[in-house]
Order: sequence, then structure tokens, then C-alpha cells
Amino acid sequence: MFSYNQYGDKNIQRSTLVFIHGFCQNNTCFNEQVLFFRDSYSIVCIDLPGYGNTQHLQANSIQEMADGVIALMNQLGIENFIPFGHSMGGYVALAIAQKIPTRIKGLGLIHSTAKADAPERIAKRVQTMEFIQAHGMETYVKAFIPGLFKEQDKEGLAVRQAIQRGLAATQSGILCSIQSMMQRPDLSSLLHELTVPVFWVIGKYDVLLPELDLFKQANSCKSGFICYLKNSAHMGMIEESALFNQALLNYLAML
Repeated sequence: MFSYNQYGDKNIQRSTLVFIHGFCQNNTCFNEQVLFFRDSYSIVCIDLPGYGNTQHLQANSIQEMADGVIALMNQLGIENFIPFGHSMGGYVALAIAQKIPTRIKGLGLIHSTAKADAPERIAKRVQTMEFIQAHGMETYVKAFIPGLFKEQDKEGLAVRQAIQRGLAATQSGILCSIQSMMQRPDLSSLLHELTVPVFWVIGKYDVLLPELDLFKQANSCKSGFICYLKNSAHMGMIEESALFNQALLNYLAML
């Protein structure tokens, strides 16, 4: 079973917030959200295979990760919940929404996309795997993580902490994650089908996901709620946590 941390009152009569971290991170990247929401919501923060305290497990696809999250919810007796996924975690959240649409009461895509990798993106991922195999995980993580943050913030404490989360992962877990992301299906059509409101977090300085493309995806939803962070890159829940949390609170109020 996936490792997790659970916060708040389990008996609160609201849907549980389930936070799913992204590539080279772990569940502690949502610490600011836990502090903000733990008194009014039940929260589960998950470590995906190869990360945090789930280093003993391995997943070979995004679908397998989604199955693991669903199995954990079943184990915890949580029927209804709202998955919020950051980057790779967003791919997992979308897969969950596809598998059990009647059990989710909302969906959060935090710096994430419903589209599959384009050929050029796949080629870059292959290069990344080759680099890690040749030079090791540590060299890669230290070079990769700062690029997730806005340029002027790359030397700050938040970046150093994010690097430490990446270094705490296993190399096999990172490689499996890359392979899983490369092979994930395109779920753009799911956006048109979802009946629950979708919470989108878009960073102005995100070099991985062009903001215009994400705005188009958000507008294709039956009901979309956009949190546009003008001073964030790819880590808005950390870079602008106060604005992020207020936007998420407003989103939850409409459910």
C-alpha cells in the first residue's frame, strides 16, 4: 500500500482532499496546504512509488499509480474524495477520474495537462533517462529542480528543500516515473465529459507547460476554475502558497 499522511478530522462531513505530488517530489511539498486546510477538511497526502516513504514499491504506469491511490482510499474507507495532482500527480488524478468518476466530487490539476506527451517531449524524456543512467540521479535532480521555479527564486530555501525531496527518491522510482509519463494516454476528451468542476493552477513563468495551452484546456471543461499565479513557475503551491490556498478555498466553496 502507498505510504501516506492523514490530517484533520476524519469525521468532518466534507469530501476528503487527496494531494498527489509530482515528479521528483513527495507528499511534503503540500505542507502549506495541510497547514491551511487541516482544521476544516480531512486531508490525505500520498507518496507515489519510489518517493517519500513508498520507496519499497514500484509502478510501471500512470494507471497503476491511480489504482494504488484508489486502493488506499478503499483501505481507509473513504468513498468520496477530491484528487489534487501536481504535474505528474495530475496525470494520476485524471486517471482516477476516468476510473471512478462517481466517487470524485472535484478534480485539481496543479501545473498539469490532460494531453499525452508530444514526440519531442518523449525524445527529451528518453534523453533524461539516458543521462540519469550515465551520470546518476543526484546530478540530474540538482540540475532539474531549480528550473521548476521562477528565475529569481532558484537559489532560495524552497528550491533547496525541493532538491532534498528529489534526492530522497530512488533512482529506479524516477526512471519508472519517466517511463510512465512517456506512455500515458491522452485524456483530453475526458475534460469534456467530467461533470465536476476542475480546479486548474497555471503559472505565468512555467517553462514546462505553456499557459495558453492550459487556458484552452481549462475552457474546454464543462466547469473550470482557474487559479492563475503571476509570480510562479511550476511550483505554485509553494511559490505563491497564500494565493494558491485562497483560490483553492474559493473552489471548494462552490462544490
